[in-house]
Amino acid sequence: MAIILLNSSICALCGKILAETDEVIGLPPVSFSDHPLYKYFDSGFHKQCYDTWNEKETIEELIRQEKINFNQSDYYKEMMAKYGKP
Repeated sequence: MAIILLNSSICALCGKILAETDEVIGLPPVSFSDHPLYKYFDSGFHKQCYDTWNEKETIEELIRQEKINFNQSDYYKEMMAKYGKP
């Protein structure tokens, strides 16, 4: 998950400071570094900026696909067999 320092970090969309009084969200890191929207992952946003972003649906679909890929990975299957579902 993105490391966000309130009153220091900037919104990846508007470039303004993410203040303590702002509603803030962050995106998780992803593995597909060649995707054109990769730079927005593992970043923080003003919730209003994110909610009105024209790429929001695309980003959320990429996150869903990343989760599916992880859940189908050998690593995930091995950890589930060894430790069970968290």
